[in-house]
Amino acid sequence: MERQENTDSHTAPSAIALWQNTVYRSYWIGAFVSFLGSWMQTVAQGWVVYEITNSKMLLGLLGFVGSLPTTLFSLFGGVVADRFEKRRLVLTTQSLFAVNAFILAMLVLSGRAEFWHIALIAMLNGFITAIDAPARQAMVMDLVGEQFVTVGVAMNSAAFNTARILGPAIAGKLIEMVNAGWCFFINAVSYVAIIFVLWRIPASPVQSSVERLSVWSELKEGLTYVYRDGLLRSLILLDCALSIFAMSYTTLMPVFARDVLQVGKQGLGNLFSATGLGALMGALILARVAGTVPRGKVVITAATGLCTGLTLFALSRSYPLSLLCLVLIGGSAVSTLGSINALLQSLSPEHLRGRTMSLHVFALMGLAPFGNLLMGWIASHWTATTALLTGAMICAGVVAITAARRDVRHLPAV
Repeated sequence: MERQENTDSHTAPSAIALWQNTVYRSYWIGAFVSFLGSWMQTVAQGWVVYEITNSKMLLGLLGFVGSLPTTLFSLFGGVVADRFEKRRLVLTTQSLFAVNAFILAMLVLSGRAEFWHIALIAMLNGFITAIDAPARQAMVMDLVGEQFVTVGVAMNSAAFNTARILGPAIAGKLIEMVNAGWCFFINAVSYVAIIFVLWRIPASPVQSSVERLSVWSELKEGLTYVYRDGLLRSLILLDCALSIFAMSYTTLMPVFARDVLQVGKQGLGNLFSATGLGALMGALILARVAGTVPRGKVVITAATGLCTGLTLFALSRSYPLSLLCLVLIGGSAVSTLGSINALLQSLSPEHLRGRTMSLHVFALMGLAPFGNLLMGWIASHWTATTALLTGAMICAGVVAITAARRDVRHLPAV
């Protein structure tokens, strides 16, 4: 994909400089609108299922069937991303998401929606995500260039987390005032923005000089490359540790809201909002420090902040302090994972970038259900506090091992 203007080597890698890139600016706006619709659908989907079935078990099953395809096939999605032109691939996946959202809207608005309809579409979306996520993550480098990749990842994260704050609030009002089906319809329409933008972006030729192997061989090639590269391997291991032992804290939030802090449903909503606010702040800070602070230092500092925030939140019995801890957790998580995302893209050769990013997606999305299950098991056998403290200590150990690597500490500011 053609590197656009204002991304030359003489321009400071700031969010303002990147915003002057008209192609990326259009992409960011389209992505933000799409994220907003997706969060509205996420809220409405759970509400409709619970309203139809009145079953907590089926609500959990919905989440499982939606995430399982991504767990199983995201690594193969990386192979697909390296085989095809990423812009056209994302254009196709976003169009499929739009069709599924429109089908859900028609089913819910007509009163014909049943659990199996919603579960089937959630599963289909999971398969699409397994291909879409690695391709979309790897496409950032093509859009902005290596110099701006950290800023691009941070700004994408800012769009995602702003939508995470606004989308559920809008969905709640629509569900209350009209019908949850309109959330699905708005989501379907929201994809028009990103599809239109992707359609106008110039395509980049797929490297024909790279000899194509079988899918299994190409998957093995990507895994072997990352394993043999000590720096990439350490970043992926940190990714996995944070996904399993740190990011799973959200599973236990209802326990802390009701039993530990005793703030009820409203308090639970505020806890999640604090996380979203912190995530947005973290994304903006990451964009601000890009090019000025060594990236290895950003990863280690932010990961340490995440472990600290988790420890304090687990021990806190004060509602205001817990809110502050969640702001720290949200900001640190986005800064850490965003930095790792950018590093994996810039350190990987172009013909392997999709497969490298598929490992990042697998770590964050594929391993998350197992982390949630593990934290729930620890909490049920001991306490929620014990579960979070255990996760924080394990993550702190992995962070210490990562920080001990000289190649991580000496990563330049890019």
